Amino acid sequence: MRKAEYGRQFYQFFRKLRKERGVTLQQLCYGLCSMGAVQSMGEKGDWMPDILLQDCLMERMGIVEEDYVNLLNQEEYRHWEARMQILHCITFGETERAEALLGAYEETCDINKPLERQFYLAMKAQVRRSRGGSGEELSALFEEAAGMTVPREAWGKLSKLALSVKELNLLLEAEKYQREGERPQRYREVADYIEGSGMENIARVRIYPKAVYFMCRCMLQNRREDAEWDGEALLGYCRRAVALLRQNKRMYYLWEILDLMGKLAALTAEKMRGRGQGEKVQALEVLYQEQAEWKNALVELYREWKVPRETTDFCYLYVMKNVYCVNDVIRIRRNMFGLSQKELCSGICSVKTLRRLEQGSTNPHRKTAAQLLERLGIPGEFTRTELVTERPEAWRLMEQLHDSMNKGEWEAADRLRVYIQKMVSMEIPLNRQTLMREALLIRWRKGELAAEEYCTRMQEVLELTLPCHTVLQEGKKFLTGEEQSCILNWMQGMDGNSEEYLLWTRRLEEIYQPYIEAGLWEGIWNMYELVAEHVGSACGDRGDYDRADWYRGFILRGCLYFRRMGSIHHSLYDRWRNNDMQKRRCILPDRTLDEEEELSKCILFSILAEDRRSEDFYRRKLEAIRKR
Repeated sequence: MRKAEYGRQFYQFFRKLRKERGVTLQQLCYGLCSMGAVQSMGEKGDWMPDILLQDCLMERMGIVEEDYVNLLNQEEYRHWEARMQILHCITFGETERAEALLGAYEETCDINKPLERQFYLAMKAQVRRSRGGSGEELSALFEEAAGMTVPREAWGKLSKLALSVKELNLLLEAEKYQREGERPQRYREVADYIEGSGMENIARVRIYPKAVYFMCRCMLQNRREDAEWDGEALLGYCRRAVALLRQNKRMYYLWEILDLMGKLAALTAEKMRGRGQGEKVQALEVLYQEQAEWKNALVELYREWKVPRETTDFCYLYVMKNVYCVNDVIRIRRNMFGLSQKELCSGICSVKTLRRLEQGSTNPHRKTAAQLLERLGIPGEFTRTELVTERPEAWRLMEQLHDSMNKGEWEAADRLRVYIQKMVSMEIPLNRQTLMREALLIRWRKGELAAEEYCTRMQEVLELTLPCHTVLQEGKKFLTGEEQSCILNWMQGMDGNSEEYLLWTRRLEEIYQPYIEAGLWEGIWNMYELVAEHVGSACGDRGDYDRADWYRGFILRGCLYFRRMGSIHHSLYDRWRNNDMQKRRCILPDRTLDEEEELSKCILFSILAEDRRSEDFYRRKLEAIRKR
């Protein structure tokens, strides 16, 4: 693929999204780059945005790169590592190390570039806040950071702008510390802007709860007894924020909003009683009881794992996931396939070029990298983890398919799969692999396949891009997210106590261990959360309860720090199950867990995560225990 072709293809991708979102070219480029540069990308293909600008342009169109694969050259990858380590230290409260890393970042990176300086100032503000920095100092930092891409004169004209979640976040922070004091109407403007935008839910959930929390907190703090204020409207904002968090399995500002809802409900109920609105008061009391249960359960969990219950940073906005060094990927994948350098590069580039690429002494041209990757079973295009397509509607349908599968609605999921299959090119191996895997999983869940046939067929799906023996052998591995999903789904049909199952868990764990050791958890957490669940279950099944509990604790701490709720109830259940199995085998556990109390927690967190299938399972377990 020539550079010009890649540039135009990327431009078409952007243009489709921009038209769908109703974003003008002027809005897209405002404060970031010239419109001429973007037009040049489409017309001549002689310009491509760097990774930071690309990220910001995408966010301004309402999408975040959480589900995209980012293959960076060696220099870009080292830069990503430096940013991730700063983010990790701030998230985990390692303030001194974060400060030192930020100082090194200032020395080695060109922080005069607007997006680089914006990141630097945002991180510096967070470090200074944890050090007890003054409001005046924080105001100056946040105002300068926001102003790097959103000029000050435009702050009051949100409806005319297309802003990324990072830019909206900095506007919220700048408002919080502004010298004249907070203005709740400015927070409402941001919340309303987000509600009316075309953001994807995964982008919206990162910023809308914060805007709602800032608005409601400010209004409560400045409430006067003699003033009229609309508590029902504020509760409506809170309900929508909580619903968005639950739908996307996130917990950004969840505890804070639940706490505010209790106060708002009490104040609003008092006003309603004075008006004789008894039915509305009863509805508020039900709401208050529900949010109080969730809030108290969260408080207990945060306390147990010694994680701050407040959302104290916004590092999650800057975490770029699924990031890999293309030089390393090509070298590792070639070795996995047992190819010589000559065999891999034949017809693409010289052996000398490939050797220098693998040694990291040169960065590959886009065309060369794309051709080498495709020969190794990896899409060379800019793509999401599951599909290669320029059609945004296909991605949305995939989200609906996943939602249907999570709810156990197998027929609906299969209809969506068939529809998606007609929309995307099945000549592309990744698309074929993804949709065949989903088809097999649906049939397996419907009980149409025996375990042996399911495992055989899933192995065939994996081997569309990767022979399974290349994963089981010793040595470094690189697997695409879809290949890992195939393996994890395949393992569901295996005997959890078999040597085959244990070998697969070890190989998957080995892939992620370097990231964990380097403090890069956040960048790989989406998939590692699933892998760690399988590894922990395998440990429990073979009686290694201490190791199993370590994994459960690791998952729980990660979910709490990264504000993710999807795996909490699974981890709590597996912890209880390990405890129960130890007691049954007359092994004294580290702590005795109350069966009914633990299963009640599982039920509550499965309700919070809107996981009906798991909720029903826990209820059956609880009912069986009570009948003993």
